[in-house]
Amino acid sequence: MGDGDDRTVAWSIDGSTFRCVGPLRDGLPLGGYVRMQLPDGTARLGQVLDQAVVVAEGQRRAQASGMVLDGSSRTPFDDAVVTAASDEDVRAALPPPRAPLDVGTLQGHDDIPALLAASGFNRHTFLCGQSGSGKTYSLGVLLERLVLHTTLPLLVLDPNGDHVHLGSPADGVDEDVASAYRSAAAGIEVMRAHPEEGESPLRIRLVEMGDAGMGALMELDPVDDRREYNTLMHLIDSAPGQSWKTVPDAMAAFEEAQGEVEQTLLMRVQNLGIHRMTLWAGVDGRSLPDAWFGERPRGVVADTSGFGSRRERLALTVAVLSQLWEHRMERRPLLLVVDEAHDVCPAEPTDSLQELAVALFTQIAGEGRKYGIHLLLSTQRPEKLPDNVLSQCDNLLLMRVNSAGDRAILAQRFGFAPAGLVEMVGNFGLGEALLAGRVAQPPMLARIGTRITPEGGADIPTDWAVDPQT
Repeated sequence: MGDGDDRTVAWSIDGSTFRCVGPLRDGLPLGGYVRMQLPDGTARLGQVLDQAVVVAEGQRRAQASGMVLDGSSRTPFDDAVVTAASDEDVRAALPPPRAPLDVGTLQGHDDIPALLAASGFNRHTFLCGQSGSGKTYSLGVLLERLVLHTTLPLLVLDPNGDHVHLGSPADGVDEDVASAYRSAAAGIEVMRAHPEEGESPLRIRLVEMGDAGMGALMELDPVDDRREYNTLMHLIDSAPGQSWKTVPDAMAAFEEAQGEVEQTLLMRVQNLGIHRMTLWAGVDGRSLPDAWFGERPRGVVADTSGFGSRRERLALTVAVLSQLWEHRMERRPLLLVVDEAHDVCPAEPTDSLQELAVALFTQIAGEGRKYGIHLLLSTQRPEKLPDNVLSQCDNLLLMRVNSAGDRAILAQRFGFAPAGLVEMVGNFGLGEALLAGRVAQPPMLARIGTRITPEGGADIPTDWAVDPQT
């Protein structure tokens, strides 16, 4: 570029990445798309992934680098004139994936859909966004598209009742879309702690937690409480096939044994209030594992918001994870969606039941994919989840994150998401997202689209913020 050249020009030494520099007024949009016209008349298309202001000969100039998107040529180039890419250019540079999920539109290109690759959900996914970013709404959009355009079974642990309408389109939705959605969602079941008409009770059996789960629920350490723990395991092993379906079964077994240790176990159940928990299935009751493994539904939304304590939500989560792992050799693909994942998979567990839940999540994060168990974990901050779980996620769906420290953590742990784009999320508006990983190659900035189904949970309205004197 000669003296006084007022163009933005680009060059590449490998044909795959580029750098460019030019006047500030040209604007090199971070995350946006550019057309690079080569001296021979051909053009290359690229995405800006980093930008800075430099001073050259006393003048401030914009400098940027990025990825060449049209991979038809790896030929180096120089002195290519850079301009903003048109919609036509962007469509040419971003061909739709084989099984696309339309989740919204590209930022800066409102007429171009943001398409995720459905096949990318065979990797674990992390969805992060602070309160008020549109995270829960966006998760609903994503689940709807998976229902509508794939056959991947969904098992949703829903702590706030946000996704209980996943099976039904909202009023006012285009009738063709609504009809297609009703057909696709016909096999979705909602289970609640306190079911409404037409819904099933959300229940588990004690034995579905596994030996370790029952021990953790009763706060028994295999070493420190070895006599009680060993007695519990022997009672389980010796119980008839139909026994231990309910907590009363277990309590009756403790009473019938009449030993000192068994009486201690009975007192533990009573003192910890385990017998008062509402999540236990009755003798002939149907449990969540019964529904999932026996009936193989299209999807289950397990609304745990009606349980009185986190301990009940943890017990149910442990049962689900234990049974998924026990049945892993079936190799039945599924997406386990855990909203507010920090509630049941905290970075710093404080008791044995939390520790067991984290251990099971870690095991599934590390080994579950080869058995078809795929995770989608949603939370507000990355530091709330264990590193061993987070590091196994190959997809990142990122919404507004104000904390600079959290953005730094995200950039470090998700190297496939360009650091410059991750830094942008601090200024995102409602519903804006960075999509990266196996589901979005190359990464894209998107504005999440409209829901098909009603959102189950909502903020309490602020109609109280009105001066009563006016």
